[in-house]
Amino acid sequence: MRPDQLHAGFRNPDPDARVMMRWWWFGPDVDRDDLTRDLDHMAAAGLGGVECAFVYPMGATAGTFGSQQFLDDVAYAASAAEARGLRFDLTLGSGWPYGGPHIDERTASRRLHFERHEVRMEPARIPVPTCWPGDEFVAAFIADGTPAETYDGFTPVPTDDTGEHLLVPAGRGPRVLLTVVSRISGQTLKRAARGAEGWVLDHLSAEATRAHIDAVAEPLVDAAGSERIGTVFCDSLEVYDAGWTPRMPEEFRRRRGYDLLPQLWKLPQTDEATRQLRADYHRTATELLEENFIAVMSRWAESRGLRFRIQAYGQPPATVSSYRYAHAFEGEGWGWNRITACRWASSAAQIYGRDVVSSECWTWNHSPSFRSTPLDLLGEAHDHLLMGINHFVGHGWPTTDHPEDPRELGRIFYASAALDSRNAWWDAAPSLWGTLHRLAWLMRQGTRISDVGIYVPARDIYAGFSAAGRIDLFKEAQLYIGGELPETIRTAGSDFDLFDDDAVEHLDPARFPVVVLPCASDIPEPTRQWLQQVARAGGTVVDLGGTAGIGQPLSDAAGLAALLRPAVGLRRVSGAEAGGQPETNTAVAVTTRQLPSGARIHLVVNTSAETQPVQLSLGGAEGTVVERWDPETGEVRAHWDTAEITLGLQAYEAAVLVQHTDAQRRRNLPAAQPELSGQRREELSRWSVQFPDQTQPQPVTLPHQWEQDPQRSRYSGSAIYTTEVQIPADAKRIVLDFGAAEPHTLEDPASAGLMEASFSAEVRPPVGTVAAVLIDSAPAGVVWKTPYRLEITDAVRPGARHQLQLVVSNVTSHTLAEDQGLRRRVAQAEENFGKRFGIQALELALADVSSGLLAAPHLVYS
Repeated sequence: MRPDQLHAGFRNPDPDARVMMRWWWFGPDVDRDDLTRDLDHMAAAGLGGVECAFVYPMGATAGTFGSQQFLDDVAYAASAAEARGLRFDLTLGSGWPYGGPHIDERTASRRLHFERHEVRMEPARIPVPTCWPGDEFVAAFIADGTPAETYDGFTPVPTDDTGEHLLVPAGRGPRVLLTVVSRISGQTLKRAARGAEGWVLDHLSAEATRAHIDAVAEPLVDAAGSERIGTVFCDSLEVYDAGWTPRMPEEFRRRRGYDLLPQLWKLPQTDEATRQLRADYHRTATELLEENFIAVMSRWAESRGLRFRIQAYGQPPATVSSYRYAHAFEGEGWGWNRITACRWASSAAQIYGRDVVSSECWTWNHSPSFRSTPLDLLGEAHDHLLMGINHFVGHGWPTTDHPEDPRELGRIFYASAALDSRNAWWDAAPSLWGTLHRLAWLMRQGTRISDVGIYVPARDIYAGFSAAGRIDLFKEAQLYIGGELPETIRTAGSDFDLFDDDAVEHLDPARFPVVVLPCASDIPEPTRQWLQQVARAGGTVVDLGGTAGIGQPLSDAAGLAALLRPAVGLRRVSGAEAGGQPETNTAVAVTTRQLPSGARIHLVVNTSAETQPVQLSLGGAEGTVVERWDPETGEVRAHWDTAEITLGLQAYEAAVLVQHTDAQRRRNLPAAQPELSGQRREELSRWSVQFPDQTQPQPVTLPHQWEQDPQRSRYSGSAIYTTEVQIPADAKRIVLDFGAAEPHTLEDPASAGLMEASFSAEVRPPVGTVAAVLIDSAPAGVVWKTPYRLEITDAVRPGARHQLQLVVSNVTSHTLAEDQGLRRRVAQAEENFGKRFGIQALELALADVSSGLLAAPHLVYS
């Protein structure tokens, strides 16, 4: 693709790259007029579709999940989405994980229960242990000693011919009897709709998976129509302590080559001598998850002409390569310099050839609901893009029901931003979603350059699992690998992918210039052979921690920087001008994509609340030209005839740089616009303001913060600020500059008891929250992100006088803080349907909120 073709696509990107929304259906209790209104608002704002998610009741009444009325509503919504050009995806269940009333003792998730009892020396005939309905005896063992001691080994205890009694032999002294029972985990669906309640299915059993397909997936797809569905979706694997299935012993022997049951006593141990059994056991669980759940769901989806999308991490333990059994890969969570679920998914996409990888984005963003600003959403989206994500599924859009009382908002989801048209700042939504649409499309072009491969030492991590809890391979890998390694790689300008033992079959040994083995020791022979091929291909294998016995030993990640070969040289400087003093970079990151034509796309992001001056060394051939493209407008913002570039990025600002050697395009590029520094600035100080309840504008002095006015301190909405401007006759370029966003430490959400970390832009902006700009009543643009500027050259005339109006809109959290209807709904839902959720920390609704025109804007002339 030539640079001009790439730019044409950037200006008018493929609709498939539009932001989608997880669409929460509460109850189920929906009204078709409300569904229609939601879809109309999504389409008008530039969103691309919905992912239907069916969750708990949010009020006194609810329908029934799976009923004919419910299925008819699904069919209506799918048809209405199709009519509006919106994609329609389906979650194949209610709440999460998969399960429900169709899951019984045979198909429910199971765990092993280990129990120790001291027994006397005499032989004994003891009933096999059972306690709860559905318990199944698995094995028993005996060892010399007391329960408080450790043991060199246990001996299996046989049962009688009926299988109902243990035959404990005579002993010589104190002994411990260890019994193992398979027990239904007891986990029921989280956040389930009425009628969907029930046990979570056994994700290691193909029988259980097929039972769910028959009971839930088939009716949902039949209702919506396969031809109307984009993908069918499975949320993250949160089947807690799910480590057993009835066929585990025979599957273990077939895959590992030895019997499990005589050695099952080793599973809850933590010593070195028993680590192989633990590694083999949990590896078997991973394979059963892949083959009996993910692959079964994918084959069924294919039989219906559909694609199966999954968040393949959690419990049971899924590896990076577990994704390969699905059609579409998804992650979640922000953390550009850490190991996240987004990185887990994007690494799999790189290895297994998926050009599109999505993320569940904005979960808990600036909680509680309606506190998020467009800058909060953009900042987190940039973070996801830095991890290789190129499709956003917003979390989310509650089905709106618009109560009669205007002081009430209606329904919200307990753990998400509310990203719907009830936000007071919705005038900026088309620009926000359009910006992310362009970025997502651009980040699908070519291949992401990742110059470091981080090995996930799965067998070492498996061996550290305990019998109960902590069997989440992804989360344990985060802890095992730690934060210093990814931080070192990303702040140096490099990028990385995770890979595991299954991936080496698909990876070219020349794929990564540097491969890091973090504290790895139990490395299978095929992986060791591949690592030797990496070294022969010219790559550097780093034995971090010195435990692998292969490659270059390194004691800690700090020494890795000297070995990296980043695609982009990146350093922070003390000033925005070239030649400033280098400083340690902790905030700016880059992700680079290589196009077949030789061109490269660089997305450079300031992830911090402070302006970051950085120097970039992009390399490349002689004749390189670098263009900066504006993701909000699609236009060329600047260009350089050099690969050595200095940028001053404001808080959470990103720069799209396209590097190429197309001489013809270089000749046709517009002249670069000069920076604003050192030019004429005129402060606009005479303003009036008018709120909707006022008949006339009132004089106002800036800064003007609404919360400081008792009459406006609980107001969510808009106000119009008006002034007159005289444009100098010699002005060539005119920019409206609202001022800089200043760093501001927000209240710690953890102090208010939030369940998860909440991303937010930690700044005090010059406008709270967005400003729609009108010149002589004609729209000129919307200001909603850093830098808070708008070029108005084409909207004014040199030498003329114009009316300038700013329609400033804030966040809707003021209404949320006063919404008694929401509290009433929560109480009614709990009274009628039990406690299925806990609402967000509503006491944070007004924390750090600043609304209005918070600084005097300037006109900047050149």
